[in-house]
Amino acid sequence: MKTSLIILCGVFLLAGVTACSKAEKTPLPETTIYYEEGAQFELISPEGRRVMIDVAFPDALSSPPTENDILLTTHSHNDHLNKSFADAFPGQQLRIEKGEIKLGDVSIFSIQGAHNATPPEQGSNYIYVVDMGGMRFAHFGDLGQDSLTQEQLEALGKVDVAFMQFANSFSSMNVSNKKGFNLMDQVKPRLILPTHIDEGATQFAVQKWAGFYWNQKSIELSLADLRSETSFLFLGPFAQGYGKIYNIPLWGSE
Repeated sequence: MKTSLIILCGVFLLAGVTACSKAEKTPLPETTIYYEEGAQFELISPEGRRVMIDVAFPDALSSPPTENDILLTTHSHNDHLNKSFADAFPGQQLRIEKGEIKLGDVSIFSIQGAHNATPPEQGSNYIYVVDMGGMRFAHFGDLGQDSLTQEQLEALGKVDVAFMQFANSFSSMNVSNKKGFNLMDQVKPRLILPTHIDEGATQFAVQKWAGFYWNQKSIELSLADLRSETSFLFLGPFAQGYGKIYNIPLWGSE
């Protein structure tokens, strides 16, 4: 968590001196991000509202679901959808569909997209946009379009944190065609957390953007923590290994 300081100055005319004092701003609200594996993430809002995305491994969740939680599923592949879990989910959900959910301090909507560009099967993958904690998160699932449409970009708006794949044969995506990187160049998020990725794409990513790792399953972020230019963060059990292999720093240590 980062806080910033403001300087309060008072001028004492009779004494002919200027006195300044430092006052700390109120810290910005924080969102907690959990990463399990694959494309499975949990977002927990400052008020404690939890949004689960592409849950394929329910046993890896930070805690069992409740009726206050929200479940989002981008598409039907079994590394993104656990059907029995989704069927029994006690809270609200959007499952591979257009829709909106507003609950407490969380606002969500979906954008229709395609898992692969050839043929352009619109609706085969949904992008979910989640607003919480003063930030906009976008989970792109296995989006495999060659480019985002103007309509999609306008719907996305200004994205702070993106969850994105960079290597997936089912989306015809790899480091050679740089499809995932081109999509992120369109979006220009301030932070990217990768989902499907391989060695070649990882190497290119940490050369293209400032790379970091966080060697725990979860991290707390506020808007003040994000850099002005796009950065790339490895989160979860393999993150420390990425840090050593690619010689990238621990998040927050720069």
